[in-house]
Amino acid sequence: MVDDASSGGVQAQLAGNIRRLRIARHLSLSELARTTHIGKATLSAIENGHANPTVATLGAVAGALGVPVADLLAEPELGEIRVVRARAVEGVERSFAGAPFGARELLLPPRHSHEADPGAPGSREELFVVEGKLIAGPPERITELARGDYASFPADVARVYETRAEAARAVVLRA
Repeated sequence: MVDDASSGGVQAQLAGNIRRLRIARHLSLSELARTTHIGKATLSAIENGHANPTVATLGAVAGALGVPVADLLAEPELGEIRVVRARAVEGVERSFAGAPFGARELLLPPRHSHEADPGAPGSREELFVVEGKLIAGPPERITELARGDYASFPADVARVYETRAEAARAVVLRA
């Protein structure tokens, strides 16, 4: 018998992995729906952790994403990535005391992709989106961020910064 807490954890892991893999492959939800012949609403419910897909559905999604079904359920083994959504930043304070850091502004035009080379071992990057929407992070762990969102991820691996239909501007700090 599976308790509710562990099944919710598996469901959340599945939801996060499907969304992460879909974004990493530059697929919209509509494109994944067309490829798998699964309804967009069903895929959305799975990605939001509100549905329990069948084995056949998982097989179709895994096939479309080019991964084994086990990868949809696996826990990522990469460095920690933190995301703070704009709606959750009230009262959040971020301190950069301690190690020196470099700061830069990242300006990306619409439909642009930029890949950053790995930095020093153990380095991290802090990213705050000022305008637009940005897809950012290590290639296998990218996250879609909107205006006001904040993310922190390892900088000792390659990172991707990409825009879709609109330009984006972000502040990037590396420690």
